[in-house]
Amino acid sequence: MTTDIETNQVSYLNQYAVDLIGIPLNPAVSLFDFISKASWIFFESYIRPALIKDGQCTEVQITLVSQKLGKINAVANVSLIESVLFWSIQTAEDRDKLYQELLSAREHLENQNEKLLELTRLDPLTSLLNRRAAADDFMKMANQLTRSFCPTSFLIIDIDWFKEINDNHGHGVGDEVLTKLANTFKEASRSTDILARWGGEEFLIILFNSNVIDAQLFASRLHEKIKSILLPNSEQLTVSIGISGLSENELKDNELLDKVLKRADTALYKAKEKGRNRTEILE
Repeated sequence: MTTDIETNQVSYLNQYAVDLIGIPLNPAVSLFDFISKASWIFFESYIRPALIKDGQCTEVQITLVSQKLGKINAVANVSLIESVLFWSIQTAEDRDKLYQELLSAREHLENQNEKLLELTRLDPLTSLLNRRAAADDFMKMANQLTRSFCPTSFLIIDIDWFKEINDNHGHGVGDEVLTKLANTFKEASRSTDILARWGGEEFLIILFNSNVIDAQLFASRLHEKIKSILLPNSEQLTVSIGISGLSENELKDNELLDKVLKRADTALYKAKEKGRNRTEILE
């Protein structure tokens, strides 16, 4: 196969690779769509620097992820010509027993590393992404949007009167409210969306392929669902939401995420000033 050294976009797959991996070649396919997370880290930390320095990297072990067969151990030889990486990959499933055992041990360690990596990305209370992981995932999304733009919206969500909830009912109830709210977000969102606990009682949802009107409808559904979360005194939980959209000409801005979230934050404060339990939009 061939990939671009900068964008990681795949420009060529032979038929065997298409059949093995189970992903048809199209302009949106990235190298990271069919290698494991640990292999992605290995590529960024070792393979790419070695290619830039020496122009080639031989006999490196990676793990392919096939839609039909799951994880497949492989050995790759990679050459860099101008900005194109030329990959020659051999699957390693039929090697001798000792080598298979070594690969099995490596796969086990890789799985453990992936689990540890995932744990470092999650907020321990809500199991949503933490702030850093959400920012990292958005940068990957932004790279995709650079290749093929579609509307994307940002929601900053803040629990109304959360300090009073903690003061009146205790931090245990406060933690329970955060967990129930996080579960509500998961139920209402899609796999392509980014959900994060942005800090304290504040959450971030990034809606892929959704304009601000779509986001406003989504926020209305959230308000309805959140009504089912009751406090010990039987009062309904409420939240305030600020929404902002992303324009295509912003994608090259080095402070893209900060600027878009600043608009969403301004909209959130506007919702607070208007009495809370509402959504405001700042284009």
